[in-house]
Amino acid sequence: MARENWRRYFDFSPFDKNRTNGLCRLCNRNYKDQNGIFSNFLKHLKRIHPFEYDQIFARDEYECLTEENNVFGEDREAAADLTSTKYKQSRILLSIAKNLIIRCNLPLNLVENTAFRDFMKECNFKCEPVSTKKLKRDVIPLFTNKVLKTIHETLNTIHHVTLTIDVWSDRRCRSFLGITCHFIDNKMIPQAYLIDFLRFKSPHTSENIQQLTEEVLERFNIKDKVFKIITDNASSMIKAYKFGLCVDEENDDDDDDVRDDQTKSMADTNSIFNDFNRK
Repeated sequence: MARENWRRYFDFSPFDKNRTNGLCRLCNRNYKDQNGIFSNFLKHLKRIHPFEYDQIFARDEYECLTEENNVFGEDREAAADLTSTKYKQSRILLSIAKNLIIRCNLPLNLVENTAFRDFMKECNFKCEPVSTKKLKRDVIPLFTNKVLKTIHETLNTIHHVTLTIDVWSDRRCRSFLGITCHFIDNKMIPQAYLIDFLRFKSPHTSENIQQLTEEVLERFNIKDKVFKIITDNASSMIKAYKFGLCVDEENDDDDDDVRDDQTKSMADTNSIFNDFNRK
């Protein structure tokens, strides 16, 4: 959690070289923890001030929920109350989608399983069952849009990217095209984003592969930023990216000229030193 969020509820002051003192603004109790660590303050909020704890840790989920009307339906005012049943139900719904469906890679129809619904009733007897259709139509798109927005914002700050592209088929012989984007961010840390994974219908010609790729790149506005494309050695893949989506040859020529000039300069320098040593 960012330090500014903690300052809403604690007044921090240095205690010694490696520890920080925090005075709770809600109950005037003092707590101490190591510099940069807030676990003791977190435990205090969670145990003594649960409402304020929910306000901090539910913010991202709440903002995500308020982006779409379909999640809350017509009861958005009731959902704005962090203590309301409607809000708690929405948080459970988001947690199921994020932690079970997305992170654990469980099937969507899990929420309609009788044993799962009995388990949710044991956890919260007021929990209302959710359908697979609602998850697929209302909740999953929220996370998808949030991830796509983050990818778009990040790629707008990048000047060059490298792509890895592959086509494969599943057990039902349905083909898919996967495009992964690789780059080094402003902090010099290598990054890799899966920018699209889409159904690829026949025929699997090089023209169709290139057209589908260009549509994805134009959607992310990175067509002019592609430095190299890495694929397997299938003839259709090689032909698809042989023209139009590779590094600018003019830049390569410029780089070669620079390297030649540097090599020539070093050779001249060595020659001067050799002449001096002979004298």
